[in-house]
Amino acid sequence: MEIILLDDRPNEERPFQIRQGHHTARNVVEGDPSRTDNFSMRIAYVDSSFGSNRHHHNFDQWRYVIDGEADYDNSGKMAAGTLGYFPEGAYYAENGGGPRTIAIVQFGGPSGWGYFKPHQLQESFDALSRTGVFEKGIYKRNPGVPGKPMQDSYEAMWEHKFQREAVYPEPQYSTPIIMNTANYPWVPVEGTPGVDEKALGVFTHCKIRASRYKLEPGAQFTATGRGIYLVLSGTGMVGDGKYGELTTLYLGNGEKAALHADTVTEVLLMGLPDSELILKQATPPAARERERVWPDN
Repeated sequence: MEIILLDDRPNEERPFQIRQGHHTARNVVEGDPSRTDNFSMRIAYVDSSFGSNRHHHNFDQWRYVIDGEADYDNSGKMAAGTLGYFPEGAYYAENGGGPRTIAIVQFGGPSGWGYFKPHQLQESFDALSRTGVFEKGIYKRNPGVPGKPMQDSYEAMWEHKFQREAVYPEPQYSTPIIMNTANYPWVPVEGTPGVDEKALGVFTHCKIRASRYKLEPGAQFTATGRGIYLVLSGTGMVGDGKYGELTTLYLGNGEKAALHADTVTEVLLMGLPDSELILKQATPPAARERERVWPDN
């Protein structure tokens, strides 16, 4: 279990930019890069110039708009209070929008391909920068350089890192799933006075959950199950520490934590896959190198 106050994390420039435009981020909490259930969570501050080409990944994502609006092209616009589940293998594009603040959780998905943060691919970025250019989310190789003339930036770095072609899982969902959480009803949590829930969904065979919870002053709620719990508003105690707006709680498999509300509190659960249900056979022998602990550059 980890409890993180947002002010304890500095707002930093990205180590390198592979997408169009600019943003900074507070890196809040992350997992173990040697494991297929690795994850990271950050709060990103994005300006109106930021966007991405149509692409997909071999990992899963949650995106929750805290403030502003994001435009995800054919997947729809996401206003404040909107949660998106971006499944591994599903294509999407980000066509800008206004300045916005977004909570982003990226994690190894059900297929077992794991997750590597972009800055863990710094060596690849540096090497590829000598043989081509990164431009608006696309890596363009110099004439005569072996490989695809143009390629998604993250994919190019991933392939350079592992020296093999990236393989994408067949998506369990063909498109991102956008949830307007304001349109879900509050339902009392049985046996827990003063606590209501908006059950947003359970996704894939790994039982990845999403919910919002509301605690009245004096109410106690016990969070259970692997995931990121983000305090959207309110104050109180979790364990022996205080929580406030945008405090983050990470729970692993089998862990639990009690929240005691001093004021009306709303909490968003962005669940992570049950580690025991992530596919093992999906990882070919050539990918075993990923189980090394890579330097977190």
